[in-house]
Amino acid sequence: MREWRALTDSEFVELATRLRSLDWSWNLDDAPPLIADFGWTINNTLSQLVKFDTGFGRSTGGVSSLGGRAADISVQVTTYAGRDAEGRARVLDTFAGYTAALIGAIGEPTARLPGEYPEIRWAGAQTTLRLQALSSSVTLHLMTNEGLARHDRIVRLQEQGMM
Repeated sequence: MREWRALTDSEFVELATRLRSLDWSWNLDDAPPLIADFGWTINNTLSQLVKFDTGFGRSTGGVSSLGGRAADISVQVTTYAGRDAEGRARVLDTFAGYTAALIGAIGEPTARLPGEYPEIRWAGAQTTLRLQALSSSVTLHLMTNEGLARHDRIVRLQEQGMM
């Protein structure tokens, strides 16, 4: 069995509120100093992506771009859980706890997307904070609203079998 680790609720809220209030250029070339400022370690830099270690292992975070402009800061906030019922329960319990903690800190989300991989969103004027329960981990994203709109279009096309 894998060792399960996750940020505490207070560590998670601190990270989420810090990301949500982030004011930076959204230029991918400016990602390395931003990553260093959060105390993360860069693992790989590609033309459209910078991968980093969030403290939960190699490439557990990333800044991805569209044409040189960053669109998504993705931060894994747990280790990987086992791919069994117990692991899935850990992911969903952690997701629920983080959701409650963040609602307590910043208010009700602007969107709740239930399903196999539930997601909660807090939209702002320029960016949206997304908390997502994946199959075996929990991830926090800060996305530009333009990048999120593109992401949502791709998901809809995939659901319709058009991609």
